[in-house]
Amino acid sequence: MDSALIQEPILNHLASVEKLLKQQVPSNVGLSVEILRHLIHKPGKRFRPSILLLAALSLKKRVNNQAYFAAASVELLHNASLIHDDIVDQATTRRGLKSANKIWGDHATVLAGDYLLAKSLYLVNQCKNHKIMGIVTNSASELANGQILDIMISKRLIPFNKKIYFKMIKLKTASLVSASAQVGAVLGSNNDSEVNSFKSYGINLGISYQLMDDALDLISTSKKMGKSTMEDLKEGKVTLPILVSLANSSASSSKKAEAILVKKKFDRKSLDFLYNFVVENNGIEDTVEVARKYSKTAISKINFLPDSKYKASLIRLAQDNLIRMS
Repeated sequence: MDSALIQEPILNHLASVEKLLKQQVPSNVGLSVEILRHLIHKPGKRFRPSILLLAALSLKKRVNNQAYFAAASVELLHNASLIHDDIVDQATTRRGLKSANKIWGDHATVLAGDYLLAKSLYLVNQCKNHKIMGIVTNSASELANGQILDIMISKRLIPFNKKIYFKMIKLKTASLVSASAQVGAVLGSNNDSEVNSFKSYGINLGISYQLMDDALDLISTSKKMGKSTMEDLKEGKVTLPILVSLANSSASSSKKAEAILVKKKFDRKSLDFLYNFVVENNGIEDTVEVARKYSKTAISKINFLPDSKYKASLIRLAQDNLIRMS
């Protein structure tokens, strides 16, 4: 994904958001400062703030500090969710660095995540807009519910199937992407029809993005992903490439794959079997095709927008997501 090209129309606005994010780290020296600097000063793609700003500017020529507060809020909420996710999964890397929990332990890191969540809510409150506050806080609760559902799936507390899987990724990933798009639309026009269109854009884009992540987890390199690969398999998580492969495979192969997934004993031999199982049964190709459909739907939801560089970037976000495999 060519983030530089997508973000080119909003670089000045993102700089203001970045400044605001760095201001959220307390100036006093201590362990909490070290952890927060590690998390914030190694930025990700700023995917969600970008969607928010692009949505707002596609509807309105200018944005003010309200947009910067909201954009920083969704980014901090996203980072808080990643921290908590890494602790639950006992992840060792994030964005090409050791994960915070790996360096400082779970206890200190979970509190850093709580701090970012509190700061996210503080910043959205600065928008002085009840509609925006409602969208962001609702997304925060959906993120938590999605994480709980993910844990229940990985521990086999509930059946794993496509319906449950899509419910989980809609809550855990797509909800905040959708919230970012909605908030941008509220700032841009506050027209209910347009806000709902951006809500659908975000849901479909978020689902497409997660589907591609799940495919990449199986076949990409650690360097490209910025985190360890095949982590989903090692944690016993059942993602769409696996579900598709189970449906496509012979009864004997499917039974062997299910046995490995249930036992969750992932040595090199079992991981190699599952990798080959997914490849041979078109798990990757079929997942990418589903992602393509969601991206196409996302683009259709913003067809009403007049042509602009901001609309072009929103479309490119959905299109470029699909070429991350290359």
